[in-house]
Amino acid sequence: MNQQLKDQLYSRFSEDWGDSSSQFDICVKIFDYLLSRPIDQLRHLTTGSLKVAIGENRSDIDLIKVIQYLCGDRTGVLSLHFEFVDEENYYPLDNDDIKYAQNTGKLSHPRTGEYVENFEEKVLMYFTPTPLIIDIQD
Repeated sequence: MNQQLKDQLYSRFSEDWGDSSSQFDICVKIFDYLLSRPIDQLRHLTTGSLKVAIGENRSDIDLIKVIQYLCGDRTGVLSLHFEFVDEENYYPLDNDDIKYAQNTGKLSHPRTGEYVENFEEKVLMYFTPTPLIIDIQD
């Protein structure tokens, strides 16, 4: 394990949130969770699964703030992804697809190319650890 890199991230969490804040505590718990699991068990993390992983009932607002922070450039611990769900099939979406859909209100079905009504109800977001987590685990 790359202890130096791990310690640097803990320091950033403390600098950015203050080590007595709820957000700092959530950061540490998510980070420790990511480091404690084999990377192949972390390929599809949702907000709900991260909430379960920290093992406490925290406010959704605090959790979402922390997830957004962990996806940001300052820490680069999580990557954000989107997928389109059609009945029982899941199709990955590019961030450009999501930006276009948000700007135009239109999303094309990834397989058929047809316009999808109420696409927001059929698009899910999930997270994966970045290569930084793999670097720390090695």
